[in-house]
Amino acid sequence: MEATSMEEYMERIRVLDALEQQAMGLSRMLTTYTDRLQERLEQRISIEEATDDATLTSIRNLQAAINQSVGQRRSLVEKCVQLEREMDGMQAISQQVQEIRQLLDVMEYAKRKS
Repeated sequence: MEATSMEEYMERIRVLDALEQQAMGLSRMLTTYTDRLQERLEQRISIEEATDDATLTSIRNLQAAINQSVGQRRSLVEKCVQLEREMDGMQAISQQVQEIRQLLDVMEYAKRKS
């Protein structure tokens, strides 16, 4: 009986050793998968950070372009307003030139008549 129970004991130890080896293998696999997952997550974070930086740079550049465009439009409007003011004087001069022409026409007509 003792031999049988010693054999059973040894068999149980072998089974436990096999289970321990399997558990160690699974633990190594899990560690490998966890390390790979961590590497991928770190890569993903780096990519997202770079994307965020590029997006912020694009936004800043777009903001600068918009600000420049708005400034140029304001300058154009100011020049148009100034030109309009200057044209008011030109219209007055144009009116005076027309009146002078009319007077010259009248004088020329009067001279021909006389």
